[in-house]
Amino acid sequence: MKRYLLVKVFAWFWLTIIATLLLLLGISLLQPDVVETKKISRSMLHNLQQLEQVLTQVSQRPNFELSNIAKLRKRKARNIYLSHRVREKSIAANPRIKALDLDLLSFTEDTKPLAIYTPEYKAFGPLEATLNNDNYRLYLVFENHTPSAIIKLRALPLWAKIAVVLGASLLLCFWFTRNLLTPIKALQISAAKLSQGDLSSRANIDKKRQDELGQLGHDFNLMADKLESLVNNQKRLLADISHELRSPLTRLQMATGLAAGHATKDNQGYFERIEREAQLVENMLGDILHLSKLEADQIPIEKQPIPLNELLDPIIEDALFEAQQLSKQFFASTIPEVTLNGDAMLLNRAFENIIRNAIKYANSTINLDIQSTNKQLLCIIKDDGKGVSEDMLDKLCIPFFRVSAARTPEHNQKGGFGLGLAIAQHALKVHDAHIEFTNNVGLQVSIRIPLYR
Repeated sequence: MKRYLLVKVFAWFWLTIIATLLLLLGISLLQPDVVETKKISRSMLHNLQQLEQVLTQVSQRPNFELSNIAKLRKRKARNIYLSHRVREKSIAANPRIKALDLDLLSFTEDTKPLAIYTPEYKAFGPLEATLNNDNYRLYLVFENHTPSAIIKLRALPLWAKIAVVLGASLLLCFWFTRNLLTPIKALQISAAKLSQGDLSSRANIDKKRQDELGQLGHDFNLMADKLESLVNNQKRLLADISHELRSPLTRLQMATGLAAGHATKDNQGYFERIEREAQLVENMLGDILHLSKLEADQIPIEKQPIPLNELLDPIIEDALFEAQQLSKQFFASTIPEVTLNGDAMLLNRAFENIIRNAIKYANSTINLDIQSTNKQLLCIIKDDGKGVSEDMLDKLCIPFFRVSAARTPEHNQKGGFGLGLAIAQHALKVHDAHIEFTNNVGLQVSIRIPLYR
């Protein structure tokens, strides 16, 4: 695999440096001509002092003219500039120095010697010199071959340089990280949806993207396609098998009924046992087909306003009777006068499965607590059984999943097939409801359903 990200990081690094320098240069060019001053070096100050002594000595010679200072046998003599308060009396050893804009030196006339940098030249001075009974200020002036942009850049205030560097690097880093994080965010969202059961979720990543992140998104989508295909094939296979088994099961029940009519007292119990087991298989196949249709959205949903008391009163009445038969107590809070928007059959099946499940595994008490707000209905069903281990709570709605002995029925009870809670979850899901399992003495099931408006 090509290292596209390495190339991008390398290009981003140099792009940040180049862009920052160009931005600094651009901002510095917006400045007017500036003068930069620094502390003069000792060697240059020594040169100025030597030249001042030589000029003082030669100016005392008869017939010496200051205009001839360029002929002095001293190094840097051609760089001498003698500034006078009367501009016409100022003297430059080199005509090229005279052509420079030396007025920028005027602000240094009353200061100690400095190193002065302008876009055209660099000067060192001033040093007071009395020549021919007149006062001058001695400078050494050199033409500046450094580009003016660099000089202006150096003269830019430190805070401005820091602000430009931070601003440019921040913008470029934001652009670069956004380019990297966008596909990662898309993968994160898609993976979260996939973990919640949305098998149609795919990472929204540009197919033209050829780097490692683009390849990761492509591989993720391939994995999601395979996963969706495997799960759908498994559901289809389970539904097909269940459908095909119903015909021979029906014939078996008919044959058992006919045979039971000719059975003797000794073998009558065996036929009754066969009928009970066949009925269990019939119930299981019915649940499997119902769950398969729910998962495939093949059950027509007829949502309509349903008063909550009309939905729950029959279920609570049946629960009270069933709990009484098992010597258990069932308590229900007052049903609030609210209205749900949904399919009555599916909601009835969901609440009935969850409540009967609580009755089956409770030791002695089952509680149904119903609360309502302006936006949602909260129903809490809890039992005082042995509960479920924490690592098993999120698996309770998996079809055919059976927990350890903590939730296994007693010997005199008929164990389920692990389909009731799965059906309840899917029935609630189509109503935008949420189901949550926690341990509170026994198992606690919390159902949150949006209220009808």
